[in-house]
Amino acid sequence: MGERRKSREIALQMLFSVDLGRMDCKTLRKDFLEELKEKPEIKVFAFELFEGTTANLEKIDKVINTRLKNWEFERLANVDKNILRFATYELLFRADIPVPVTINEAIEIAKSFSGKEAGKFINGILDNIKKDIKIKKKE
Repeated sequence: MGERRKSREIALQMLFSVDLGRMDCKTLRKDFLEELKEKPEIKVFAFELFEGTTANLEKIDKVINTRLKNWEFERLANVDKNILRFATYELLFRADIPVPVTINEAIEIAKSFSGKEAGKFINGILDNIKKDIKIKKKE
């Protein structure tokens, strides 16, 4: 597994923990820093994803919510919701990461943490977000 994939999985675990109300962001970061036995570059990218996502959560959730058809945001599985969150953060705020890489990584993580059908669902939502971003850049 690549280092960036590992970072994304760590970011997912952190977002999931915050979403379930187990820890606040500051405590979570401190605990993960102390307990995580990974290379520094893996930790750095994981925390960039985590902090960028949580700092922009309202906008990210709004973008995701507008792409859901016949589904309510509140009904999303926590794993799927948080995969969509960090991937949407990458699409909206990280021009240094190629769009296909972001989408592919999110799909593969969804397959591992949620299931094969989740990968298709994640792909559909992120693909629509990607199309909207391209349209806005042309305007």
